[in-house]
Amino acid sequence: MALGLNKKLLQWGLERAKNISLKWKLIIPFLFFAFAGTTSLTYIGLNSQQKLIKEEERKGLNYLYQQFLEELNQEKVQAISLAAVIAENPGVQAALAAKDRKALVNVLLHAYVQLKTKYGVSILHFHLPGAKSFLRFHAPGKFGDEMGAYRKTIIDAIDTESPVGGLERGPAGFVIRGVAPIFRYGMVVGSVEVGYAFDEAFLERLHKRWGIDLMLYKANGKESFELMCGTSKGFEKFGIGRYVSPQSIEKPVVLISPKELPERAVLLAPVKDYSGKVVALAELNADRSKIRARLQRTRNLMALVGLTAVGISFLLTYIVGLIFVWPIKRIVKEAEDIAAEKRESHIEPGAKDEIGTLTNALNALLDSLKQRRMEIERYARTLERRVRERTSDLVASEEKYRTLVENVPLIVYRVLPDGTTEFINSYLTESLGYTIEEAVRDKKFWREKIWGGIPEGDRESWDACFQEGKERRVERLVKDKAGHLLTFIDYAIPSKEPDGRVKWIDGIMMDISELKRLQERALRMEETRILGEISAHMAHEIRNPLITAGGFARRLRDSLPRDDPKHKLAQIIVEEVARLESFLKILISSIRPFDLSLADFEVNSLLRSCLEKLEGLLESKQIDVVEELDTAATTIQGDEEKLNQAFESLLKHAIVSTPKGERLYVYSARAPDRVIVILKHKLERLSADDLEKFFFPHIENDSEWRIMDLPFSKIIIHRHGGKVDLAQEQGNTLVLRIELPLKARVEPIE
Repeated sequence: MALGLNKKLLQWGLERAKNISLKWKLIIPFLFFAFAGTTSLTYIGLNSQQKLIKEEERKGLNYLYQQFLEELNQEKVQAISLAAVIAENPGVQAALAAKDRKALVNVLLHAYVQLKTKYGVSILHFHLPGAKSFLRFHAPGKFGDEMGAYRKTIIDAIDTESPVGGLERGPAGFVIRGVAPIFRYGMVVGSVEVGYAFDEAFLERLHKRWGIDLMLYKANGKESFELMCGTSKGFEKFGIGRYVSPQSIEKPVVLISPKELPERAVLLAPVKDYSGKVVALAELNADRSKIRARLQRTRNLMALVGLTAVGISFLLTYIVGLIFVWPIKRIVKEAEDIAAEKRESHIEPGAKDEIGTLTNALNALLDSLKQRRMEIERYARTLERRVRERTSDLVASEEKYRTLVENVPLIVYRVLPDGTTEFINSYLTESLGYTIEEAVRDKKFWREKIWGGIPEGDRESWDACFQEGKERRVERLVKDKAGHLLTFIDYAIPSKEPDGRVKWIDGIMMDISELKRLQERALRMEETRILGEISAHMAHEIRNPLITAGGFARRLRDSLPRDDPKHKLAQIIVEEVARLESFLKILISSIRPFDLSLADFEVNSLLRSCLEKLEGLLESKQIDVVEELDTAATTIQGDEEKLNQAFESLLKHAIVSTPKGERLYVYSARAPDRVIVILKHKLERLSADDLEKFFFPHIENDSEWRIMDLPFSKIIIHRHGGKVDLAQEQGNTLVLRIELPLKARVEPIE
């Protein structure tokens, strides 16, 4: 009986609900959905915001950890560089080879004090082969101990004969070390170590720069870490053991509001030594109390806004209901008037409310809608044809664009922020030799092969485009797949999202290698022309007066008896005129055209031959020649006789101008398409004007080697398609760099 009563009540309730006003049928659902929607959106918004904030905090801590590793790497590179520089010091090489501690101290004491006070170098340590301590500048009284068992950097530096470096533990604790082998006459006589302390001072520098707290824990066996140092004493008891251990940690662990530090965000990350072993743990600890306070304020504000929105929704829904119901009656009457007796089928009537009345009116409108539908279908068929025509036009335009991009003599590319090459045309293969598949498959291709060429690791261009969204126009050197250097103009244009983030970079690269070569050729031809004009002018001005003066000087000398004192003076005039005549011959040779007889020969053999010819002059001036001739820099194509003449003049000038007792350095090296020869020596004085007029015709003051055919030497090198560059180093040190192509590009005579 009770069940039947409930059923009747339910039926009565449904009937009442069906017959209530349309106004309340609108208000009740809208009010419910407004409340549910506002609550859901508030909850989802708060959770999403919190997740985004935590994700940004994780990214920020991971970025700081990468910066932490970068700081370690920079100190390692600096330590290696300083060690390599010290190892190249001839005084250091000689003192270590002689095992003379006093001499080492005399050579480097002042430099060590400067490195320690200005650059923070804490360790300067010399070792003998076998990793035996020889001299500690930071602890002079301690030496002779064997370190091979725990100092792998020393062993590797001596075994590989090249500088190495990294974080390594020693008697002084953890130190960022750089170790370089020291050579003497081609033999390893020991090694030198430069180190920066990895301690609280290192952390304090990062704390001041980043504004977060940092802690360092050293690995205590395989199970736990022990606190070493930190920038804050408030987190020393933070229980890191429950999260990580030396045996388990392989990558950074980020903790947002851990139990012990609810107001902090913590990153725990491994620190590996030179051998790749986890020897320490870095803790980056950032304050997030302000973030939590902002979240709470946002939560309160969103709750208030939600409640207000619900109230406003109720009011607006009520008003809309009133406005909505009233026009329905009018619409129904108009629909009945328009479509009376034209219906073929009817919609079943609904409840006896406004919707039911509107349904009856819609039955009358269906016939009119049917007619309209037929008209729309006809229009749709016409529209479909128009769409096909427009699509065909777009396809044709796209084909024209692709044809243009594929045939233009430029590298056209699109690169994504993660390094993926999304698009590149086939001119890449024609200009650099790389296939499109190689560029698209390798995400590191653009950074390493294109933007990672010269200058090394063009990080500035990458940051300017992807992080700052700036257009970038750069002239860069790029190596093709065969190793040849090409010059490109790279114009990169970032494409941005509406929020300002860079989606990708579109760009074009134009090969200007030939243009650069023509510019260099034009410059060389201009130099040759200027030398020729100077030589021709001086030869013209000197020749006639010189012939006259020489003739009268000889007649005067021959007319005087040999015992006459004036005879000696006349002889001096004759000799000086003869010297000027030789100088005139050089001027004339500089402008006289000549042909090249090309053949293959060895550059190193040519240099040694020239040095042998000048051995007497070297001994007379007590000049020591230091040769470093690369065995790979061997055979080139050129006129051996002319180049022998050019190098002999250049070497002769270097010997004559080098002060007595100094050294002359002669280097040779091989590049992919050329050979490089470098002459390096000191001069009594060297100015910018001396460099500018180095190859102008002139006479040296040395009595034996007064006349140098330097202009003709430069002309010979230029005729071979090479170039000569001058530079000044360390005061009065002159560096003469000569580049010659492997296959001579004979420059025409103009």
